[in-house]
Amino acid sequence: MGKKCKKEAEKLGILNLPKYTFYGRPKGLKMKFSKYKPKFANEIRNWLLTFDPATTESESGGGRNNTFMMLAPQAGIYIEIADKMAGYAVPNPGNHVFEMNIHTDKMDVVKEIVKIVNSRWEDGIVPHLDVKKIEKKFKVNGTEVINAWNQFLS
Repeated sequence: MGKKCKKEAEKLGILNLPKYTFYGRPKGLKMKFSKYKPKFANEIRNWLLTFDPATTESESGGGRNNTFMMLAPQAGIYIEIADKMAGYAVPNPGNHVFEMNIHTDKMDVVKEIVKIVNSRWEDGIVPHLDVKKIEKKFKVNGTEVINAWNQFLS
């Protein structure tokens, strides 16, 4: 499958739209061959399909690092979720961290996607962020990671 969605998003100019980045830990994983996919990715795809039936997805990577891409061309949305293993090689969500980039000019779309991911936990994603693992894997500031979620959850 490769990076078909990303190339198409680039061709459509969607990658030039504002980008919103979120980091976290998945609550659940779906294993497909040697790829671990955060379960919320399927929920986001299904939500995108409700208003853009032309939504497509592709993936790349394998083993410890996987990237999942979704493109809703009619809605002008491109989402890229990079899942990285940050611990032992077992299908344990606590051993994974992700970076999710959303390209769109629609703030309500960003809020809805954040809401989908946040709803995986009864008390929300913020208390379950493993900031140390995220900082180590993605070289980002933990305070900024938390602030990004809080900005769209309030």
